[in-house]
Amino acid sequence: MEELNLEPSKIVSTAMKIQHITNLNTYVFDQNRELVYHHEMISIPAFMPGSGERDVLSLYDNMKQRGQLYSYINEWDLHYFGYSFTEKVEAYTIIIGPYFDKMPNLYSLSREYRLSSTQSEDLKLLVDKINFLTLEQASSYGSVLQQFANMNEQEIFPIVIVSDKSSRPVYKKEDYLNLDKEAELVKLRYKTEKDFMHAVESGDKKTALQLINSKNMLFSFSERFPNQPLRRLKNVVIILNTLLRTSARNSHVPAIMIHRISEKYANEIENANQVEILHQLEDRMIEEYCDLVISNSLSKYTSMTQRVIEHILSFYNKPINKEELAAQFSTHPSHLSRKFKEETKMTLTAFQQTLRINQAKHLLKTENLSVEEIAWTIGYDDASYFARVFKKETGRTPSQYRDGETE
Repeated sequence: MEELNLEPSKIVSTAMKIQHITNLNTYVFDQNRELVYHHEMISIPAFMPGSGERDVLSLYDNMKQRGQLYSYINEWDLHYFGYSFTEKVEAYTIIIGPYFDKMPNLYSLSREYRLSSTQSEDLKLLVDKINFLTLEQASSYGSVLQQFANMNEQEIFPIVIVSDKSSRPVYKKEDYLNLDKEAELVKLRYKTEKDFMHAVESGDKKTALQLINSKNMLFSFSERFPNQPLRRLKNVVIILNTLLRTSARNSHVPAIMIHRISEKYANEIENANQVEILHQLEDRMIEEYCDLVISNSLSKYTSMTQRVIEHILSFYNKPINKEELAAQFSTHPSHLSRKFKEETKMTLTAFQQTLRINQAKHLLKTENLSVEEIAWTIGYDDASYFARVFKKETGRTPSQYRDGETE
């Protein structure tokens, strides 16, 4: 087999080019199974055993033939490409991925692996981040890997820009495609905004930070004030403060408390003189508003009841095991249930049911899931029973609620 005369530094340089082209996680191993280069844009959640690093190593171990393109698909339908080559007496392997070739059925995966509500949300966030490739795109990326040596040796020349500003613009088909993409981006922004506000209203700091944080390019609005990054980012953070203030008010936080925190951050935003300070401010605002929502709703409860509520918030789609909960506090199940009802005016089951119905309302308005899928997602195995409970609580069937109908 022909050997490639590549220096390790050139291999890394070429791997970086491939990462920029594919926008996928990229890994380069030497023949001793040691990483020479890696760039991870997507982190795989811990609840997906066998995914992430294990996938990459599994593909590496099964790539026996040099100069051969390999494809690997794991049990979660995550796809990877791998290509091995030799450089003098050294062997190297480059692996890119993961990506999807079709939209996975989140309902089926959550049910098959019995994911908690938090894990299901993490899975949804992961799917939102991972690239979807058509067969043609995947084939092209595979071809890029096979051209590793040629890319490495290709000399890069300066770009010569030819422009005639006086020419009238000619609108091409690509321009209309860009308009469609912009419309899709706007829809995605509003969808993410709704999910973000719902997370803040629930005090779900983790999800809120994942949806909108200082590194989320979806809300960078780089097209606005392109030559004034500080002013542009200040505008973005001002909008974020408004979203957070509205979310806190929706959660029945006293107006005076919201006013104080909102005014504090309004002053900090205006006085910020560095982009990095504003980036840090975004994440700190999200955390403090979520803490405000949680503390306002839990401060009147004892420590035990607070922790029980936090447990149910995290696992509202799972059955409540009173014995296990009581054991955590070295108390009797009946005592725990009695104290919880005294403080919240609700039984454990009623409290959980309220959370489930609120989440169902959110999913009915924001997700294209069937009533059966929503029922299972929030913890009901019987969709008919869920529909009866939903109508009893809201006065409408799930379908009527989704369509905005009255009974």
